[in-house]
Amino acid sequence: MDIEEAEIQQRALETQLKVMGMTFASQWEAHMFYNNYAKDRGFSIRKDKVKRGKGLSTTVRYRRYVCSRAGKRLSKFLNPEGRTRRLRPETRCECGAHLVVKLDKGRGVWFVAAFMDDHNHLLARPDEVVFLRSHRVMGDHQIAEILAMEGAGIRKHIIVDNFISRYGSYDKCGFLRRDVYNLCCREKMKLIAKGDANTAIGIMRSRKEKDPEFFFEYVLDKEGRLKSMFWCDAQSRRDYQLYGDVTVFDSTYKMNRYGMPFIPFVGVNNHRCTTVFGCAIVSDETEATYVWLLQTFLKANCQKKPRSIITDGDAAMIRAIRLVLVDVLHRLCSWHVEKNMQKHLNYKSLSEFMALLYYSTSPANFEARWHAFVRKWKTDKTEEWLSRMYRKRSLWAASYLSDGFFLGMRSNQRSESLNSCLHLHLDGGMTIVDLVVHYENCIVRLRENEAHDDCVSNQSLPPSVTEYKDIEKHATEVFTHSNFYILQQDLKKMGELEIFETLVGVDCHTFIVTWRNNRKFQFSVNYRAENSENTIDCSCGRMLRKGLPCKHILYVLVHLKKI
Repeated sequence: MDIEEAEIQQRALETQLKVMGMTFASQWEAHMFYNNYAKDRGFSIRKDKVKRGKGLSTTVRYRRYVCSRAGKRLSKFLNPEGRTRRLRPETRCECGAHLVVKLDKGRGVWFVAAFMDDHNHLLARPDEVVFLRSHRVMGDHQIAEILAMEGAGIRKHIIVDNFISRYGSYDKCGFLRRDVYNLCCREKMKLIAKGDANTAIGIMRSRKEKDPEFFFEYVLDKEGRLKSMFWCDAQSRRDYQLYGDVTVFDSTYKMNRYGMPFIPFVGVNNHRCTTVFGCAIVSDETEATYVWLLQTFLKANCQKKPRSIITDGDAAMIRAIRLVLVDVLHRLCSWHVEKNMQKHLNYKSLSEFMALLYYSTSPANFEARWHAFVRKWKTDKTEEWLSRMYRKRSLWAASYLSDGFFLGMRSNQRSESLNSCLHLHLDGGMTIVDLVVHYENCIVRLRENEAHDDCVSNQSLPPSVTEYKDIEKHATEVFTHSNFYILQQDLKKMGELEIFETLVGVDCHTFIVTWRNNRKFQFSVNYRAENSENTIDCSCGRMLRKGLPCKHILYVLVHLKKI
């Protein structure tokens, strides 16, 4: 026997004597000792035999802990016949390592009755110990933190990465990625134990009790299953009263395990950022469902209708809007029109169709250009689609929408931005409860951004950088920063304009404004001085479309001041 083997045997004997002389205040304390010992050595433990007091006594008086590789798997679990899954790898190899503790009733302590530390298998390295079952233990504080982060919309793999970064290594966290997924799944199952839809409705009722201004309604089908549900909180209802002139209504995103469309009602606030007016989940995309949804939306907002609405090209939605929102200007999302255009038309004709989509001219001129386009590009495959698009031309062609008030929006990009925010934190297997919870998280983020923008606009003033200091100074008082900067860009371009002609009338002065280097494009600015009120408008229609004065109006105002 060499010196190294003698030292190993000496240490093993010292450990044996030390452990055999130990006592514990409880069975749990003994378990913790042996598990920590196993962690240092590189093996996992499990509970084995237990003996209780005689008679009706349930007091445990004997407990045996063994190496997790003790024993042998039963033969019935080694038979592959009739199994579709691959057999699990064999882990048990009849290892004899164990610890036995007994209760000394007289002293009220547990003492070690037997201990053997001889293993017939390789022990795990320190960086492998975390993968052994008995050492994968989450503390209560870790569980609470994981559930809080998951509830805040942080994806599970990011949660694990956060813990690894904090502890310095994956083997110091005490749990695996799979443990985090399993924990969140168990908590989700507890939450929806009474049914996914019932739990979601319960959450809505709880919010209604806490906030009387919270609004929600739902419809069940004949089998008692959730068919449609709409909800909005007090802040969303207030935002709609302030910023609901243009509403985006999109149902193209199905982001739950049931394939139920998620339908947000969104718009833009005074900072030109996305704001949410309400949200719905529906089971189908029929006209009747959309009619119910639009009527419920109006009910939640005191029957106030938007001035204009933007949707995708769903035919049932178009019919529902014509029934419920009779006087509301409606346009189709230009992004969806472009997408369908690329599917149905020859790629050589796309630029011409884009001109029909975005170039504003008179309706008569549009008709002439459309018929010329059809004669040039119509085929048997495109005839039906072109006919359908012509019938809906007032919903997508710029020539019919140029006077509409849309705040510069031509697509449902606002809705898509909310959907993408939700999608960052969710997967295709999410429940309705997941959607409700994470939707609220997204709303919190949007409102945080709005509060920040409010603070910046209230506590600071953007600097004047053009020669038109008076206009800029007044604009900083009446506009938010985002609108001011749009105006400021127009002021920078005013040096390129000139008044080509002035027409003086009895009640109205008309100024023909052009570009200095290109008089092909002319814009008529009409100025009226009526008693104490002065009004001004421009043929470009930007004031009507976006709610901001155009560069032509600003140029005329500067000119009038100099007169």
